[in-house]
Amino acid sequence: MKTRQPSRRSSLRPVPAVPAPEEVDVTLLFCDVVRSTELTRRLGDRGAYGVIQEFHDLVLRAAKPEGGHELELRGDGVLLAFEDTRHAVDCGVGIQRSLLGMPQERRVSARIGIHTGPALRVATGYFGSNVILSARVAEEAAPGEILVSSAIVQKLSEPGLSVDAGRWVTLKGIPEACLVFSLPWRSKRESFEKPSAWSPAHEAMCLAFGSVRETGAESDAPSCILDPRGQA
Repeated sequence: MKTRQPSRRSSLRPVPAVPAPEEVDVTLLFCDVVRSTELTRRLGDRGAYGVIQEFHDLVLRAAKPEGGHELELRGDGVLLAFEDTRHAVDCGVGIQRSLLGMPQERRVSARIGIHTGPALRVATGYFGSNVILSARVAEEAAPGEILVSSAIVQKLSEPGLSVDAGRWVTLKGIPEACLVFSLPWRSKRESFEKPSAWSPAHEAMCLAFGSVRETGAESDAPSCILDPRGQA
């Protein structure tokens, strides 16, 4: 009597249906360490890895209270997603200011790009041209700079957002020129620290940015008071 072999077809299980991607509005922040190759050469692989890990932890600490979550870790760069655009901007400022608190011998500089727009929400995070655009905006930022796209400025125009006059840039892989804006994040003290010894060069530097006035009779060097209206 022949034993009936089980059908191979009967052992196959149906493949679960993959949910269709959903298009949602999201604000994306990309930041990466500037001159990481130089960092590796100076500290060695192990030392540089420790600094990058410290940078990564710092970014996540800045993102958590703003409701941001990590989408991707790209070597020395981090991609974050936010539901609230203002929170993304505040996170960028928090990252840059936190970096100033790192020990001098381990301090790194970062560039940050922020963009907002529709993207497909998929199982692994978000997908689409706007995700790519956030990283491209970051690539145009100078060390220590926060660049935001025109979409960010338009979205936050009602509450008000302090940015510069903007500049047109050509982003890698994007055929059209894009308008980006630099977001000032330094306080007056961070922007211009009082020199230990006053000189005509220091005075000229202050005059180039705003106004100068002397404060404190006991001080050997006057402090520089910056006023955007050019008034002391």
